[in-house]
Amino acid sequence: MKIFLLEPDKALQNRIETCLNQYRLRINVHKFQHEEALLSHAESFCEYALFILNLANPLDPSLMHFVRNNGGDAPIMLILEPTFDPPKLKTLYYHSYNDIIFKPFFPEEIMFRIYKLCDIWNDDKFFFSQDIYFDCKNLQFIYREEEIALGKKEALLLKFLLVKSPCVVSFQDITYYIYRGESVNEDCIRSLVRQLRAKIPLSFIETVKGEGYRVVKRGE
Repeated sequence: MKIFLLEPDKALQNRIETCLNQYRLRINVHKFQHEEALLSHAESFCEYALFILNLANPLDPSLMHFVRNNGGDAPIMLILEPTFDPPKLKTLYYHSYNDIIFKPFFPEEIMFRIYKLCDIWNDDKFFFSQDIYFDCKNLQFIYREEEIALGKKEALLLKFLLVKSPCVVSFQDITYYIYRGESVNEDCIRSLVRQLRAKIPLSFIETVKGEGYRVVKRGE
């Protein structure tokens, strides 16, 4: 998946890219710092799944219209500087941007918005690397050439942890999402986590004492 990121702050660009690629599917972020890049890349607009734009004059819709008129049908998220005048937000909403975010923000905040805009919350595959991934639809964890079968509840738990990453998932959330009204206690959930950990040859499910579990930075 390709994202067009127009942002003059190069350090912020890099933080966003690092955050996106740390937790989920590899996302190809094409980074630009000047608005001229929009004008010179019109022939490839149709290839992008999302445009993230920090424009010098966000109230001027001409660049947005340029994207749309040149095949850029993907959602557009607008980044606004903290100096932007809030009463002018009404004008921006009339321009029909898909989302707006004010600086400063945490990379995780924009990450979750991107997942929602690109409709990838329900992806069937969660990649750790090219040959290591979780195939949710087929209840399998693929570790290079090995296919590791997961039980239905194990797969639901793993998907839930990955979707919510890097946030902590509480015992209550797991009970609701995995067991759907069944009467279970925390020991039952701990047992399910142990089963999942025993099957997967990577250590990325972290116990947060007194709270629940979360997926930490992936790696072998």
